[in-house]
Amino acid sequence: MTSNSPDNTTAYHSISGEEVLDRLDGSRHGLSKAEVAKRREEYGLNSLPTVRPPSLGRLFLRQFTSPLIYVLLAAAVLSFAIGEYSDAGFIMGVLLINAIIGTFQEHSAQRAATALRELVTTHSRALRDGDSYDLDARELVPGDIIYLESGDRVPADTRLLSEHDLEIDESLLTGESNAAAKDAETLLDTDALPGDRLNMAFAGTMVERGRGLGVVVDT
Repeated sequence: MTSNSPDNTTAYHSISGEEVLDRLDGSRHGLSKAEVAKRREEYGLNSLPTVRPPSLGRLFLRQFTSPLIYVLLAAAVLSFAIGEYSDAGFIMGVLLINAIIGTFQEHSAQRAATALRELVTTHSRALRDGDSYDLDARELVPGDIIYLESGDRVPADTRLLSEHDLEIDESLLTGESNAAAKDAETLLDTDALPGDRLNMAFAGTMVERGRGLGVVVDT
């Protein structure tokens, strides 16, 4: 995934929260709506790129790309060559029916997966123009101020500004089974590993307990 931030080289975990806000041209009151629109145009949505699903024609042709199908096609051609037209027609009929069924099943599975992605969306509470909004996480931009609470999925890489008993499950990044206790005031070396960055919250991790306030640094 391509990281979208004003400065991808900045080690946000090594500088204070106020300096992070300065570098992102942000504020503890949140961005203005005009600034959000500008940054969304510049950095895009806070989401992974999606691959366009194959067309029905491509799905149909894909049904003929297996060794067994190649053998049956060869048998059909051979039967036709030696004059066994009924056998050749039967084999081709079976292959055609198999391709139609396979195409229908794959197309149905793709539609179901697309519908599921639309349903499973991450929401985030963000501060903009001093007011709190419940937003689709895809609308977040670098510099947004967000709240984190128990049960939330962290919507984007975030530099914590404050926290209270905040613990985040980072097992998908570190493999550690225990939740990481966070400390917004800690400053770390620039080369600190992700699992040691106690003042950061990373996209996709889960808040197990407590609450926090942070600024989005990467989408």
